[in-house]
Amino acid sequence: MGYNENEILVRDRPSATYDMLLKKAEREGRVGGKHTCPVCGMKFRREREAIDCCRDIAR
Repeated sequence: MGYNENEILVRDRPSATYDMLLKKAEREGRVGGKHTCPVCGMKFRREREAIDCCRDIAR
């Protein structure tokens, strides 16, 4: 199965759980937040949360 540039991804069917979790992440600032964790790349609204996200791993 090859990749064709003319093909696009299409969601098969709506997923209530996925949509609920995505909306929750957006409300909490984990998606589209201004500040990014330097280790995992998760986004946060507050810089302190981004710094503390993977602090133990970064050591």
